[in-house]
Amino acid sequence: MRLVCDAMLGKLARYLRMLGLDAAYAANRAALERIVKTEPDRLLLTRRRSGGPSGFARTVRIDSEIAREQLREVKALISPYLSRDTVFSRCIECNVALADVDKEDIEPSVPEFVYHNYARFRTCPACGRVYWEGSHTAGMAALVEEMFE
Repeated sequence: MRLVCDAMLGKLARYLRMLGLDAAYAANRAALERIVKTEPDRLLLTRRRSGGPSGFARTVRIDSEIAREQLREVKALISPYLSRDTVFSRCIECNVALADVDKEDIEPSVPEFVYHNYARFRTCPACGRVYWEGSHTAGMAALVEEMFE
């Protein structure tokens, strides 16, 4: 499932990426128009109530202003596309699939404590962000479990 979240749904886009879904984010109208031209098959998620046709074949209007509630609103829609194998597989910043990296190669990019206490690291080939399963993952795991219930 390929999604695009408009400017009002940035945190939702990050949550969807955390779940392993391809969720582009259009931070402004120009970015949205660019995505319409290059990827019109995406499903648009928006909070907008007016503004005419979006250019996308399918649009889902989100009611809530709270990201976790927004995720619950689309749960039935995304559930068939969720897989435990793809959770935490995308960069939450730029939506690119993460790549495994050798621990030795990542040493200069992470704090010393992290390097010595974690074995598995992944990086984003686009932005270079480094990911590991740290203490912050526990809070994210609760959100993930809620989506698989």
